[in-house]
Amino acid sequence: MIRFNKPTIGKRDLESVLYCMIGDDLTPGNYLREFTKMLSDHFSTRNIAVFNSYFFCYEVAFQFLDLSKGDEVIIPSYARYGILHSIMKSGLKPIVVDVDIETLMPERSQVRAKVGKKTGCMIIPQMFGIPNEFDDYREFGIPIIEDLDGCIWAKVNGKLAGSFGDYAVVGFNDYSQITTGGGGGLISRSNKLSPWLKQFMSYNHGLDYLMSDFNASLGVSQMKNLPKNIETRIRIGRYYDDAVYNSGCGFVGRRDNREISYSCYVVSTETPFPEIEKFFKKEGIPVKRAIEKPLHQFLEMDDIEFPATMELYRKTIALPIYPTLDRRSVEGIAKGIRAIL
Repeated sequence: MIRFNKPTIGKRDLESVLYCMIGDDLTPGNYLREFTKMLSDHFSTRNIAVFNSYFFCYEVAFQFLDLSKGDEVIIPSYARYGILHSIMKSGLKPIVVDVDIETLMPERSQVRAKVGKKTGCMIIPQMFGIPNEFDDYREFGIPIIEDLDGCIWAKVNGKLAGSFGDYAVVGFNDYSQITTGGGGGLISRSNKLSPWLKQFMSYNHGLDYLMSDFNASLGVSQMKNLPKNIETRIRIGRYYDDAVYNSGCGFVGRRDNREISYSCYVVSTETPFPEIEKFFKKEGIPVKRAIEKPLHQFLEMDDIEFPATMELYRKTIALPIYPTLDRRSVEGIAKGIRAIL
């Protein structure tokens, strides 16, 4: 059976890490500076910091927003658990809302009803490599943190994902478009982050939170390979798209004027998940639900309050898509889309 997800590690990545190890200096240094510079160039901002923990990125963002224990953070239920964990780990209160089934964005009428004196910010995940703008959410007058859930390189009307929120958080785990084996980046649209980071690095304890050169050396080579890897993802994704057009399933969250990065391939289908899973397993292909579990269920909230989230949870499935998938596997997945979905 093929793997559901797989980091794209090539010769250039191995060489970059090896040269770092030969240099005998694995603590934050030149490779981290180079990786940070490459990310800064990509996102067109100098206000970016790279840490050894995705969760610490959120901790710093909450600190800059002056959030205190018990302050509220609005999040959609149709999102990954890491966001909820980051909120609760910081002693903040998650306020979970339903999603708009067409856009995968927080349902605006529910957001409007939940905004109050204790509201500190809202987190909006960019799901499945399909980006969205946040203009319609500025009316609420609260800061927005953009979670780049696989949306690196994705664009709306030519504008990069990562530039729509007041802050953006990007993870570098093994399933990410850029992997460093862990860690994350925090992007800010204000000028506060850069001077804070310089002061933070002046203390020895700051080095415990910054990404090591060992990990950053992989990030440097991953950034160099990113255009080619994205191109491969798009080619595979469009091959799947052709299969979807000839099947009974449909796309999720797609709208005009979007350049999709195909970090995750998700479709909506009426076919029950156990039946889909059984079919693909016979072909040696793993499939998953698009999200592990709606966030409101982790908090033991009633499903009836989240009808759109539950419909998406029941109907959406994720299929393998990564640059090192061989042609036979890609064709097998496309064939399965036409046959069972």
